[in-house]
Parts: sequence; structure tokens; C-alpha cells
Amino acid sequence: MLIEQCLRRYPVYIADIGASGGIDHRWRQFSSQVRAILFEPDPREFETLRKTSSDDYIVLNTALSDNSGEIEFYLCRKQQVSSVFRPNLTFLKMFPEEGRFDIIGTKKLATDTLDNQLEMNGITQTDFIKVDTQGYELPILRGAINSLKDAIGLEIEVEFSPLYENQPLFSDINDFVVNLGFDLFDIKRYFWKRKDIMNYGNYRKGQLVFGDALYFRTPENIISSPNVSEIKIIHSIIVYLAYGYFDLVETVSRLAYNNGLLSNDLFSEVLSFLTKSRKNRFLIDFRGKGRIHNIFLKIANILSVGGWHSGADKYIGNI
Repeated sequence: MLIEQCLRRYPVYIADIGASGGIDHRWRQFSSQVRAILFEPDPREFETLRKTSSDDYIVLNTALSDNSGEIEFYLCRKQQVSSVFRPNLTFLKMFPEEGRFDIIGTKKLATDTLDNQLEMNGITQTDFIKVDTQGYELPILRGAINSLKDAIGLEIEVEFSPLYENQPLFSDINDFVVNLGFDLFDIKRYFWKRKDIMNYGNYRKGQLVFGDALYFRTPENIISSPNVSEIKIIHSIIVYLAYGYFDLVETVSRLAYNNGLLSNDLFSEVLSFLTKSRKNRFLIDFRGKGRIHNIFLKIANILSVGGWHSGADKYIGNI
């Protein structure tokens, strides 16, 4: 395929900040077409990532911020909730298992900006940035202004409730990102229920606490950018595909073709792929389809497995 040939020479670059658990499975489907730089400040998880990550990935035990300096990092009992911010025990004690946030140590970390780190590692353009740093997302984004100019999409963990003391919340992050030209496309939401209460059913939601927010530059935004190129269009197609937004793939392809930014052969290849995908995924509407959907949804709610914490959304974006 022509697109694969282009991507071998010009792969999609992803910056995964707070890379505990490794890169998301959605990117693995593109294998050799993707390169990633993984940042993990917690030394416990860094060692695991270093040993298990692909040779195509760069793994750095580096803490990112909005400047070069030093910060104190709180090591919590559960590694995944460790943060630059101190856990907000006043809030956390209202919910079960607050012991996960017990501070078992601290570590001084040297910080740098994402812009500096990418430049030092010879990466001149980043197509997608994921940030999951337990409340410290906004300072990291402020240190990534140059990288964000080229980014097509972002996935950012956001808090709606103060899990940590003095942390920025969703409204702060959303304002910052939208002002840079990104549009909010989806939020995968997570809810917590108060402790020491009766079980009223796993399908009943508690308080909205945090989520994963997905942002894209729209096809119209990408086409109008001053540095747009055929490679940029191809990278946009891959980013949109990773999250299952076929409408965005078709729109950016048509706009690019009409503006002379995508060759006829590449455009035909994209349309052929979309046509095959539509045939494989599309189920026509029929009378009673909505009622059947609602019946299965009720059954799924009754059979739902969970407890005090739950995710209302199975995934972010589309599958």
C-alpha cells in the first residue's frame, strides 16, 4: 500500500507522558508505522517499561513540567496514583480504598519540558500526545507549546474533583487546549460512590471524579494550517483511524484531494479502505432496532460487574 510505504519513511510519532502500563493497544495495530517516546518518572514503573517496550520506542525516566528545575514527587502505596501533588485526603476519605494514596516516600526529580526532551532526542514533530500524570497535566502542556503546534490529537487525563491538593481541574485544561486550536471530541468518564453505604446496584453511577479527554484538530483546521503537507494528511488519517473516526478520515482526505494535497492514487486507496470498512461494520436500520438495543442495554446494566468505582464508558473514541 502507498500509505504504508510513506509511513515507513515518515512514521507517526507519539509522546506518551505518564506511560505506566505501556502504550495503548490501539497504536499497536500500526506496529512499524508508529514510533513512540515514553516518559515515566516513577522509577518502579520505568524499569518495567524499559525491559518490555519495543526497540522502536524511546523510554525515559524523566519528569516533565513547564520549566527545567526540580520538583518533589510523592510515591504513593499504589504506584499508578503517585503524583507531583500531595493527595487530597479530605476528599479521598469519603470513598473506599483511600489507602492507595498513602504516601510511602518522596523523591526529588529533575524536570524538563517536553519541547526540550524531544529536541534532545532528535524528534522534530509529534503527531499525538498522551498525558496521564495524576493532576500535573497542565504544567506539562505549558512546557510543550512547540510540540502542540504540530500535534493532531491529544488524550489527557482530567479531574473533575480534586483528588490532589491545588491541582488544575478539567475546566483549566480544556480552556488551555481549546485556545490552541483543538476541539473536544470525547470523554471517557469514571465515577466513585461514597463508602459505608448499601449497594443500590452496580449500574447506578456515583460522583463524576475523573476522565480521559480526547481532543483533535479538525480536518478543516489541519487543511488550513501553514505547514500542511501530504505527509501531514497521512499522519492525520492514522491518528483519526486509531480512535475509529472514519468520518474525519474521509473529510480530511476529500479536503486534501480537492486542495491538491493528496495524490489521486493515495485518495483512491483511502476511499477503498473506507468502503471495505463500512461494509464490514455497517448494520442497516430496521424497525424495532432501537427497542432491541434498549432491551440488551438493560440486561447489560443488570449484569454489570463493579462496585464503588465504575466507568460509564467502555472506551474513548470508537472501536
